[in-house]
Amino acid sequence: MYTLRLTRTLLAAFDPDPEASAPPATTTRLGDWQVQPIQAGRRALLLCTSERTLLTVVLPADALDALPQRLAIGLVALLRGLAVPEPVIAAEIDQMADGVVRPTYSRTTLGAMRGLAAVVRREMAAQRRGVDVAALHRTLAGYRSRLTGGRPVGDLARDQLMRPV
Repeated sequence: MYTLRLTRTLLAAFDPDPEASAPPATTTRLGDWQVQPIQAGRRALLLCTSERTLLTVVLPADALDALPQRLAIGLVALLRGLAVPEPVIAAEIDQMADGVVRPTYSRTTLGAMRGLAAVVRREMAAQRRGVDVAALHRTLAGYRSRLTGGRPVGDLARDQLMRPV
């Protein structure tokens, strides 16, 4: 179980229940995911960032109704690129099978996402012909923030996923 936390603009597309109760506790190791739209040149993208680790998956901004499934698929590819063992990936994705949609609330994570968005825009501008999504995700996995103690977010995510329960 996890919460997909969307900005107001994206939340409107999901038609959330205004009477919804507080989301249940997150059971995924990467925690809840904040999702923010960004523009990179002519491309409309979604920046999907783990609150616990700042690990980020970049997705095209279309097909919002399938966002939870698309995030899981993108995360699998990213975690494989980080050499996370398949059983660990499967366990995380299994926990993401159930989720709820709620508004964003972590200004700290949203602030860090501004830096991540700048990296995406820079990389997209450098990749004029076609976007190498795996290379983009590798670059983002190397992102360092004061929130991660200066560690690359990919290393932090791998450690979070590999720690004993």
